[in-house]
Amino acid sequence: MSQDFTIAIIEDHSSLREMMTNHFKKENYKVFSGSMAEELDGYFKKNRADLLILDLNLPGEDGLSIARRYRQAYPNINIIILTVRTEPKDKILGYGTGADLYLAKPVSIEELNAAVLSIKRRLTQEDASKEHPKLDVAKRQLTFNDLKTQLGTQEATVLKKFIDSPENIVEYWEILELLEKEFTEKNKTAITVYIHRLNKKLEEVGIENPAIQSVWKKGYQLTKKIIIL
Repeated sequence: MSQDFTIAIIEDHSSLREMMTNHFKKENYKVFSGSMAEELDGYFKKNRADLLILDLNLPGEDGLSIARRYRQAYPNINIIILTVRTEPKDKILGYGTGADLYLAKPVSIEELNAAVLSIKRRLTQEDASKEHPKLDVAKRQLTFNDLKTQLGTQEATVLKKFIDSPENIVEYWEILELLEKEFTEKNKTAITVYIHRLNKKLEEVGIENPAIQSVWKKGYQLTKKIIIL
């Protein structure tokens, strides 16, 4: 699961940030790192993370404010706050923002790694018991819980391509190839309309819109898990 688990680290202490980043990359996680809220916001315009590791004292917007804002915007995100503030009132305030864990600095990389593994283990257990949308390619049907929608032949083919692709990313030229269109700027622009319509089909079975999101200068990424029957 490590390869499918993305960690965003926001820490203004450069050596500590680099140490955490290098460690989790070696553990085969996808890692984004930055020193302030603006960098995190910029990353989230085109990407998502499963876990935020936030320093409390940051330049500009502090970690508590970031945690509160991201918990509201992304209810399923996991958040670890790192801080030198260890008084009970500080911990209560931290958990009040929606943080999953509140760790005191200095924190060892071993303790932080154990915390990440604990969160991953919980997510794996939740995922195993969770219902996921299902794509029946032969029947061109997408089902989720008690909802069902019929897909066109190309829609089913394109959606299967997203599911089968590494990181669920399909590049512009691949989409155009599946749609039997030439790679031109005009056709590249038309993909936006096509993906919008496909997202609407996914929304019909209760999948949060937009499930397929733009990846800057590359193509599109399916951000929800769908199982092929």
